[in-house]
Parts: sequence; C-alpha cells; structure tokens
Amino acid sequence: MRKICEFEEEKKALRFWNYLKENKIDSSLENEDESWILWVEEEESVDFASSAFENFDLNPDDPKFLSSTPDRKPNDSEEGEEPLFRKSRYKEHKVRDRWVAQNGRLGTVTFALILTASCVYLPSLLSSVFTLLGLPVELFDSLGDKITRGLLISESNDGSELLSGQIWRVVTPIFLHFGFFHILFNMFWLFSLGGQIENRKGGKFFLTFVLIIAAVSNLVQFAFAGFNFGGMSGVVYGLFGYVFIKSKVDPGDGFGIDQANELIMLGFFVVCWLGWLGNIANWAHTGGLVVGLTWGWCSALRWNRGKR
Repeated sequence: MRKICEFEEEKKALRFWNYLKENKIDSSLENEDESWILWVEEEESVDFASSAFENFDLNPDDPKFLSSTPDRKPNDSEEGEEPLFRKSRYKEHKVRDRWVAQNGRLGTVTFALILTASCVYLPSLLSSVFTLLGLPVELFDSLGDKITRGLLISESNDGSELLSGQIWRVVTPIFLHFGFFHILFNMFWLFSLGGQIENRKGGKFFLTFVLIIAAVSNLVQFAFAGFNFGGMSGVVYGLFGYVFIKSKVDPGDGFGIDQANELIMLGFFVVCWLGWLGNIANWAHTGGLVVGLTWGWCSALRWNRGKR
C-alpha cells in the first residue's frame, strides 16, 4: 500500500478517487487532521496513480477527471443508498490498523525461506537432541555434513565448484545455520522484516531482492574471509537496511522499525565486528547491509523525484 497524495478539499479527494475507481485502480481514502490522504492498494498501480495525480494537480477540472455520474464515496453501494449531501462522503480507512494486520501475515516466499532453512537445520537439531539423550547420532551427523558440503559457496577457497558452473552456491549458504540461537535470530528477523517487504512489494519483488542480497553478501564474505560460512544474517541485514532507510526517507511506503530494534540490529552489527561473539560472517553482514541501504535509498530517491 502506497500513499499517493494528500488533499485539503474533500471534493477534490473524491473526484480523484472516483477517477481511479473508473480506471480499475483499488484505492482508499483516510481522513486525518482535516486532510484526505489517498492510498493505492497494489504496488503495480502506483505508477499509473502517481502520473494521474500529477496531471490532476495541474488541472483538476480536466474533463477526463469529471465523472459522468455524481462523485460517490468509497463505501457507497451501487444503488446509491447514502445521500450525496451527507457531511462525510468518504470511507475512513484505518490504514495504520491495516498495516499492523498486514505485518502479521506470513508471505509465501518468507514462509518458504523459513521452512527451507529449518529443514536444512533439522539434522543438526536432531543430532543435538540425540546427544543429550545418549542415543547414536552418526546418521544425523553424516546427513548434516553432506548437506553442508552441498550448500557451502565452495568446499575450498579456490571456488572450483562455482567455476565449474554450480552458480546456485552463491545463494545456498543462506540456508546453513550452526546453532539453535543462530537460526532463531535469523528466522525472527526474516519473519519481521521480510514480512513487511513481501506484503507491501509482492512475492516476486521480495524473492528477487533476497536472491540479489544473498549473492552479493555471500560473494563478499567469500572474497574477504574464505568459504567456511553460512547463515541468513547477510540477507537479514539487507532487509534491515532497506526497511530502515525507507522508513526514514520514504515513510509514505509504509515501512517501519521501532528505535529499540534499530539499536539491537546496529549494536549487534558493531559487536560482531569487534569480535566479541566469535567467528561471525561480518563481511556478509556488511555486504547485505550496503545492498539494502543502497536499494532503499535509490527507491526513495526515485519516488521523491516523481519517477516511480
């Protein structure tokens, strides 16, 4: 959902809302502080609505914006049961409440990523449980070792697997985790940050975004620190960077992260670089964060310049 524009006059707000409706664009009006804010539901409709508003703002009396039927409020029925002279001719959409509900939904891509990472971690988890119970763990250790070698970016620092065409290895290390709290931390933030992005930008955008962050963060880590690493944290920091910068410079896109969580993520980033938590894929964190910040900044810049 994207904030497109804000009106001081209800008449103009309704006129533009009706124009979008006639063009099959799903949108909502919200009354706030004596103004009327228009939101577009689908990301795919943002370009059309933004361009239309630029023209409307220049000439709201252009005949193409004048409906052949009286302006209707968003909750009018087809029969027009509500009189048009009612004081409030719009539906007051609680957009913030809808954002909260939206954030709680687990998107398909987010779910698939969490499920895949969890399945990859399962042999290690079972090995730990069986060890505590004093049961044999050879089967799980063997399976876990095969999975790890198959998902590492390379089995040595020469990158021979990548050079031989196993390009998927630039992505697959994100599914490897080396401890319960490692995967728990990453899956929590993937759900929280990834859910925001997928629900607002769609699964196709989110999947593309994750793959690019994964490839860049893994390659940076490989280049500076070698092949023996894994985890979703590079992607998580990319998602964090995107949400963080969008919330600051493009709040109309609806992204947000509270200050406490900002401090947690940034503090953890610094602590890891200081080496206080042991062997951490810091270059992956850095590569992901840079991609997320850059992508979010460019997206906001395009929007603020009216090019989006």
